[in-house]
Amino acid sequence: MATRMALAETSMARLAEQKGDITAPVLERYYRHMPDARTSFIHHGLGNQAELEGRMVAETVFLLLRWAENPAIAKIEQGTTIVHHQDTLVIGPHLYIGLIDAVLGELLETIPANAQDERELWLTIRAEIAGFIESVRPEFWRKDDSGPLPAFPAAAK
Repeated sequence: MATRMALAETSMARLAEQKGDITAPVLERYYRHMPDARTSFIHHGLGNQAELEGRMVAETVFLLLRWAENPAIAKIEQGTTIVHHQDTLVIGPHLYIGLIDAVLGELLETIPANAQDERELWLTIRAEIAGFIESVRPEFWRKDDSGPLPAFPAAAK
């Protein structure tokens, strides 16, 4: 049986081979499902929205790879990041998981039907990340009334 990291590398290599730069399709998917996110990127982009968008898509890909490789380290790295996004940048858990879902949506489209182990890996990682985001919510000092995170969109599976 392949390790999580081996499966993740296989998936990401296929994604790069089939789709190349996924920034534009990820952002199209993200803004379609999270239209309020565009305003946040405009505001935080400080005149260079495209650079920030590209950086955040790349960071999300790296987060997914890091999570596949070592969830404990990813949790350490993301714990303060998630809280900072909520409390300082007013980018709450829904917008945060929304970008992860947009990347995963693009990735899952490239996984062949006979690679169920890869698909299960990414859905497991998504569930782990969502659970972790929920676990750090008590650390928010800025009030968060956004409700529980949604399940991964069925259309993206």
